[in-house]
Amino acid sequence: MEHKLATAEKKLLVDLVKLVQKRGLEGENGGWKEFLNVYDKKLGSSLSDPARRSNDVLVAFLLTFKKKEDLQLIARVMQCGANRELIEKFKQETPDKETPEQRLVRLTITHDDYPGNYTFPSYAEDWYVTELGKKKSKVIKSTRMLSIDCEMVTCEDGSQALVRVGAVDRDLKVVLDKFVKPDKPVIDYKTDITGVTAEDLERATLSVADIQKKLRRFLSVGTILVGHGLHNDLQVLRIDHARVIDTSYVFEFVDAPKTQRPSLNNLCKSVLGQEVRMDGAAHNCVHDAAAAMKLVLAAVEKGAATLIQPTEEMMVAEKRRQEARQEAGKAQLFLHKIPHDVPSEELHGVLSGNFTLVVKPPKTGGYSTAVVDFSSPEEANEAFENVEGDVAKDKSGLPQKKAVLKLSSGLAVSLFVRKMVQDDSPCEISTSERARAEENNVSSKRQKTEDETEETKEATVNQREADKTKLFLHKIPHDVPSQELHGVLNGDFTLDVKPPKRKGGYYNAVVDFNSPEEANEAFENVEGDVVKDKTGLPQKMVVFKLSSGSGVSLYVRKMVHDDSPGEISTTKRARTEESNMSSKRQKTEDESEETKEANAKQREADKTKLLLHKIPLNVPSQELKVVITGQFTLEVMVIS
Repeated sequence: MEHKLATAEKKLLVDLVKLVQKRGLEGENGGWKEFLNVYDKKLGSSLSDPARRSNDVLVAFLLTFKKKEDLQLIARVMQCGANRELIEKFKQETPDKETPEQRLVRLTITHDDYPGNYTFPSYAEDWYVTELGKKKSKVIKSTRMLSIDCEMVTCEDGSQALVRVGAVDRDLKVVLDKFVKPDKPVIDYKTDITGVTAEDLERATLSVADIQKKLRRFLSVGTILVGHGLHNDLQVLRIDHARVIDTSYVFEFVDAPKTQRPSLNNLCKSVLGQEVRMDGAAHNCVHDAAAAMKLVLAAVEKGAATLIQPTEEMMVAEKRRQEARQEAGKAQLFLHKIPHDVPSEELHGVLSGNFTLVVKPPKTGGYSTAVVDFSSPEEANEAFENVEGDVAKDKSGLPQKKAVLKLSSGLAVSLFVRKMVQDDSPCEISTSERARAEENNVSSKRQKTEDETEETKEATVNQREADKTKLFLHKIPHDVPSQELHGVLNGDFTLDVKPPKRKGGYYNAVVDFNSPEEANEAFENVEGDVVKDKTGLPQKMVVFKLSSGSGVSLYVRKMVHDDSPGEISTTKRARTEESNMSSKRQKTEDESEETKEANAKQREADKTKLLLHKIPLNVPSQELKVVITGQFTLEVMVIS
């Protein structure tokens, strides 16, 4: 562990320390700030931003953790970082040097949907992150493959649970076929799809953790995991594996939209000339895993094309599938923008009637979603009508309403209830809803504005609260290194730098503190009087010294108005009131006085420079070195 930490990149070490802080974990010398007070007698915890500390300090802190569970967390985070780094190297690998297997891996990880679908909550204790090894060349050359497929059921709380897993190796030998016992009550076995019954699970004794252990010995260095819609399987297995081939990404039908992925059955018909199963037959995870492996082997060993021309039969089958999905969608509603901290069991209070929920958890602290299944379209429509509020349209034109849900804790949260299909048939809309829709059409622009105002009100309030913990640095000269900006403010913060829009221009940065109080304190500690920018936000001009010895000026601005007296200290209020009385005169005097030293320093710096201008556009920049003698560096700027 010590060697891995010592050779890790700075960003990964910073992320680790921040995660440890967020979880309130403590090593042998306490938490991060307590450690700094012991380790660094000079600065102590006054410099507590991990990004401003050296790798040696970060590593020394992380090595104070000795508990097994803490070491496991650090190992998982380190492995996730190493895997991400390796994935980026995979993407940059020259195609003409890669194996046929690696080409399919690259097609998967460069797919537009890969970042969203293959981002997992891997830091959680019940997740297993596989180790790919240090040598990229050895990993990329490995042709070992394992294909997996899982069957899932719906639990009482709306989550999906693993109940059966099948795996086959490259030789199509079945290496795993096991039933898994869910850890929550099951409300829908989906037997017609999964082929799994309650009787099958009565005999099951294995847990997800047991399955992870059984799979570990197959997931050696460089092993490629294969599957169709593989991210769904990895989600229920709670396994994060970097080297994957997803046949739903690799194979595409000609002229089909990217969002329309071919079914495993249709792919097998086209590429292999055989079906996985007869229409209407239940899935078998071992057969599906073998089918995905056969597709990959066809591309790898026989050179089968990954861009497929669908037959008329396939197009008819795909049309039927779409129609079936459309028909099923009439008996469903969709809940979205559900705050991540809302327990799934609370969602039953949003709608009336009998239904089942299938909840999709958020990736990392975002919103979750849920599909709600009713017995009939009529029940779904009735439940939608019973949601209070007017009907609006989402971006794709589907009807939705904003619902307010009161939680058992007493708090109220908002989310959206949306239909899964268009209301294109008059019989699907009740008289009252049709009347509402007609009224909306008469005043659609006004209604849309009102809806958007209402829907964004909470988001605006939340954003304002978040902005209270931030400061904004702007008019930063382009040649100021971003790491020097840490000298502008004191306290514990992180910087998000936005580069200049044009070469040689100014850039800016958002500074994020842990609390509004820390942000306010840092702003007060900046020397200089408060002035207002064009929007009335409080700001100060600051001159600070770079490590090179030269001085530069920039502005430090708050992100929100000081509209609450409690947010401004007495001395600052007095200063602000005085500034308001003579703002124009004061601003001129302040800027004149404060920029004097900066201008003098800039003039001194400019004495070491020459400017070449009116250079024809067709002159190569390297040719310019013959214009002047001596040792110098050139910075070329293109002015449109």
